Amino acid sequence: MGGFKTGKVPPERLLELVFGFTGRPDPRVLLGPGIGEDAAVIDMGDALLVLAMDPITAASRDLGWLSVHINANDVATRGAIPKWFLCAVLLPEGSGEGELREIMGQVDRAAKELGVAVVGGHTEVAPGIRAPIVVGMMAGECPKDKYLVTRNAKPGDRIIMTKTAGIEGTAVISISYPDILEVPGDLIERSKGFLRRISVVEEALVAARVEGVHALHDPTEGGILGGVWEMAAASGLGALIEAARVPIAEETKAICASLGIDPMKLLGSGSLLISVDPKAEEGLLGSLRGKGIMATKIGEMRDGSFGVKLTDARGDLIEIRSPPRDSIYEVIELYEAASRGGGRWAKGS
Repeated sequence: MGGFKTGKVPPERLLELVFGFTGRPDPRVLLGPGIGEDAAVIDMGDALLVLAMDPITAASRDLGWLSVHINANDVATRGAIPKWFLCAVLLPEGSGEGELREIMGQVDRAAKELGVAVVGGHTEVAPGIRAPIVVGMMAGECPKDKYLVTRNAKPGDRIIMTKTAGIEGTAVISISYPDILEVPGDLIERSKGFLRRISVVEEALVAARVEGVHALHDPTEGGILGGVWEMAAASGLGALIEAARVPIAEETKAICASLGIDPMKLLGSGSLLISVDPKAEEGLLGSLRGKGIMATKIGEMRDGSFGVKLTDARGDLIEIRSPPRDSIYEVIELYEAASRGGGRWAKGS
């Protein structure tokens, strides 16, 4: 068997190589590791402690800011308020004070935006890495009477998506790889601003208060398609996604067309997936839109025997058998290969 490709480890390998190694059982762990689960939940007596960890590896800028918001998103999908943040900052050899100050300044700014305290972490110059890596961990808390998990979606639930597809990927590509884009310069500048759409904390906490919301999930790698697949797999269900209903911003469409990649498989942080009882659908949409949050029904949960399927523009059903590899890695690998060869990256190269 060959080595892993860049990106998330495939779910079947996680089941075999990761999820069986969880240390001593603890009855206070209400939710531990699982496919599609964004954060752990621990019973602390008077309240629940919610814990999430994610690295920032694909971005070349704003790593510290992204690390806080990406991890806060995962905590919020449990219906919890993000409270405390820790981060490990790994710098390549030759880094100086300026790089570290910039990253920690971003962490501080993002934490203040969310009302989060930075309570610890680790910092080092590490051998063998070519660019800074930030690994964040966010902790939050929520009342004991209600918390949400990805695996609680029900057959017949409507799948609601906030904002648009590929938000994080649009920002990362426009910021880190603008020279490979054959799109107008003003569109690239607008795309850079997508970074400010990354947080889903507000919409997650709004949705968590709506009776009839069964599950929340933060689609990251693999984009919207990967996020729906994970939600379905976690719940032992199938799902039907209607491609025509998935909102994609003009900027994302242009960037993806320029690079020949799929916007529905592009880094999806900034959007939230919600599985909601049909009777509560309108109430949920009203609550979100009342806060100025764009929300769209993109499909529904089905029985597990149905599988996860996408209705394309022609009305054909396409089966999604596993979470797709994120389109961002196609961009990174082809760009790096062209750079090593001294050539210009071209679509389809």
